[in-house]
Amino acid sequence: MEKTPYCELEDAYSESFFSVFDKTLPMSKSSLSSFLHELARHKDQFKAYMRKDIEDDDTIIFDGTNLLCGSQNISYSAAGYKHGHNYKSQVCPLYAYSATKRKLVYYKLCEGSVSDAKSLTDILVEANIKNGIAIADNGFDSPDNISGLLHSKTNYIIALRRDSAHVAKGILDDSSRMGSKEKFVDNHESVFAYEVKDGNGNRICIYFNQTIAGVETSEYLDKMQKGWKGYTEAGFEEAKKRFGIYVIKTNLMDMTLQKIYQHYKSRFEIEYSFDTLKNTLNFDKVYMHSDKSLESWMFINHISITITQKIYDLLKDHEINLSLRSFFKKLRQVIKQRDIFQKGDNYALQVVPAKTRNICDMLNLI
Repeated sequence: MEKTPYCELEDAYSESFFSVFDKTLPMSKSSLSSFLHELARHKDQFKAYMRKDIEDDDTIIFDGTNLLCGSQNISYSAAGYKHGHNYKSQVCPLYAYSATKRKLVYYKLCEGSVSDAKSLTDILVEANIKNGIAIADNGFDSPDNISGLLHSKTNYIIALRRDSAHVAKGILDDSSRMGSKEKFVDNHESVFAYEVKDGNGNRICIYFNQTIAGVETSEYLDKMQKGWKGYTEAGFEEAKKRFGIYVIKTNLMDMTLQKIYQHYKSRFEIEYSFDTLKNTLNFDKVYMHSDKSLESWMFINHISITITQKIYDLLKDHEINLSLRSFFKKLRQVIKQRDIFQKGDNYALQVVPAKTRNICDMLNLI
């Protein structure tokens, strides 16, 4: 409900109904610090708890995110790349997202200077992921990761860079797209699909999305007109051949090119979870001062995002068209107040606005 820093939790607790509901919770800074250090002793139970959410034959999307961390006492913190060429100290958890359950199911905390792609094999073993389909963005295609996936009997759909040598000149020059193996419409977008094989027998699926190509063309021309460095006529002629192209490597031999594409596009769901984690819950920076407190904080974050996803699913099931932020804001209008005309701890609800009460009635909250 509240995006409260740990140093302000005691005040938030004392001003809320929680302090009446449970008067025994120790919420001082020292109590919270002790709690986090004690909780970190149970890392094996963290992992066991998360493994319960993972099932064989699931489709798992892997991606990492970065959290800024200024503490010098955390061994996970190191200078690493962040979007915008920002190389400040950070930690980089790698997450596993279940496309079936539509939720984050596992994470592994990684050092900020280490690419999350290098931790894929570790998380496969640690989370006991097997017999499913792994979906990952470019950067995860390495011999070690492929070996780890095959060892766990997990199929894979991994993006390659669009300038991959697998995209032959003949495909780039096929402006009519008549040489494509499959043609289909996905989310009102025209897609033309090609297929080749690499030296190890993997399918290399190459997709040309006409809508994305148009957007990227407009963006390049706009930057060229504004005089951005490196955006030139000659550069445009070379770059436009690869606008709208996706390149995917997979060992799924019987799946259609359209189905592989749809699986790959589902990876954007994990980005929505990261958006909730960082913007709705404000977990975009680390304020912990030790490895133990960080490890506990990360697990608490995992619990928080799991709860938040359940709330989001509840809103969808009841066809309540509200963002999570708007929903939380409306729930703050539900207030219990002490009855000043009676002695003792007697509390009653204040008048709840009609729209908020209607939502609460639909969800059976009050």
